[in-house]
Amino acid sequence: MRALPRVIYCLAIVAALALGACSGTRFRAYKRIGGFRKLEPMTLEANADKAVSSMGGRLVYTFGKASQEICFYRDGKRVNTLGGLGFDRTSFQRLSDIGVDQDGSLLALDSALKVMRKFTPEGRLLSELKLNRLIQPELFCGNTEGNFYVYDAASSEIVCLSQFDMTEQYRFGRFVVEQPSSLACNQEYLWVYSQRLDRTCVFYLLGQFKEALEGQVAFDSFNNPVRIADIDPGWAAKPSALMRIDSSVVSLSDGKLLQLVELLHVGGELAP
Repeated sequence: MRALPRVIYCLAIVAALALGACSGTRFRAYKRIGGFRKLEPMTLEANADKAVSSMGGRLVYTFGKASQEICFYRDGKRVNTLGGLGFDRTSFQRLSDIGVDQDGSLLALDSALKVMRKFTPEGRLLSELKLNRLIQPELFCGNTEGNFYVYDAASSEIVCLSQFDMTEQYRFGRFVVEQPSSLACNQEYLWVYSQRLDRTCVFYLLGQFKEALEGQVAFDSFNNPVRIADIDPGWAAKPSALMRIDSSVVSLSDGKLLQLVELLHVGGELAP
């Protein structure tokens, strides 16, 4: 019986450590946006329907639906191009979206072939993920846990796919998401912007609807909302402009014009 108190004591220590570990994942240093710093604007060599960035804005990927090509820019200079219509694994049948993986690699979604390809920052093909269980995958994003969220235009739903085997976990957004232009997420929120409706629908990552916001809104890693008008009212007046946040860098793209903006965070208080 003397060993019982020692066992209880050890269990209490383990529980305390586990609670501390859980607390570390639930609480982090919150920072608000104190301002914006515009980086040197870029004039692209080809029209871009979307731009994403990596390495603090030093590396930029752009793609055009008309050309079906992805352009690579490093430090403001075009260094590579891949894609175009074709049947090899570096060409596309219908390139519909691009993104950046957690390691900085390029992700490209071919809606016609229902595959997502991963390329190195130099353009070398790394892997190919099959999306055969979806009917018409159009847009995608990935969160910090490695899961993918894909908009299936056939059912007008967002499908969460497992990072391990791309199996479907759940669906959401039906009857809420309409005519989406872009899809993005952070560690807590997922948001869908429609250029035609000029509206952003926000969801929690588990699929619960949070709110609908007028205009184009994105969220940084601290869940601060960012509007184009907050950065530059001139860009807010461009009906075809699209905004994207990668880490702490905002990409504003419109045709051949690209503006990168650094988010200047301040503070450091604890927030859930």
